[in-house]
Amino acid sequence: MAKKKRRLTEQELRRKEMQELIELKKMRQAAQEGRQLGEGEGLTFEKEEELRPKTFKQKWKNYWYHYKLRTWMTVLFGVLGIWFIKDVFFSPKPDLSIGVATYTGVSYFTEAIDEDLAAYAADYNGDGEIYIAASESYFSMEDIEMANAYYQKFIAELSAGSELVFILDDYTYDIVMGGTEGDSMFIDFGELYPDVDYVDGDKIDITDHPLGETWHLSSLGGIEVEGYPERRYYLCVRYLGNSAKDSEENREELDRALDFVNNIISTTNPEYQDNRPYYDVDYDIEHKNG
Repeated sequence: MAKKKRRLTEQELRRKEMQELIELKKMRQAAQEGRQLGEGEGLTFEKEEELRPKTFKQKWKNYWYHYKLRTWMTVLFGVLGIWFIKDVFFSPKPDLSIGVATYTGVSYFTEAIDEDLAAYAADYNGDGEIYIAASESYFSMEDIEMANAYYQKFIAELSAGSELVFILDDYTYDIVMGGTEGDSMFIDFGELYPDVDYVDGDKIDITDHPLGETWHLSSLGGIEVEGYPERRYYLCVRYLGNSAKDSEENREELDRALDFVNNIISTTNPEYQDNRPYYDVDYDIEHKNG
């Protein structure tokens, strides 16, 4: 009996092998004819279980694998958007803008130009703080390209009329005068403060002023420059007209600038404290613009 049972098992195996050969033949024939096997044709297999992430860790790993680049781009643009909104809508607005253009940088001796200037200003825009935006340009550098870039920046600021108040030295003052054919673009403070010895026409010499002492301007001016053995430093304010357009905004900026100048002057001459001289802005606009 055991022998007969073993023969039956071998027959079953042979039949199974034969059936598989027949089904493979059918599959080849269907492939050659370009058709799909019908239901019940060919080999049958158990349906594989679809692999889906189940735990949070698996889901996060799957997400990060497929959307890593898109996620980083979203984060980057989100940060830039927040920075832009903050800079435009929430950054403090300056009470006054001042251009500092000298041969040797004032920042050589101080890193707090804005704060040093703010000591002579007031909360003009009423936001509860005093903030001076100082834009510095200087030309004493070995890198010629960088020096030229600062020069172009300085000339652009003058041409655009975006700033009315400037701190200059003899070197940069002559650059300005060289582009005006000898006609100054600055207010004549000698008429407003005739008894102040460090005011000379359109130049307020701050070299020995307490502000100048804070910045060590006498030492900076002693750095040798060809044609300028000893440079002085000046506070100058543009009158309105030409590129510095006569607008309501610029008139407000000019009024702030004149208050700033009066605070500088009254530091050494207290008789001008709360006694700012009258400046006829309309006269200069009418008579000094070509």
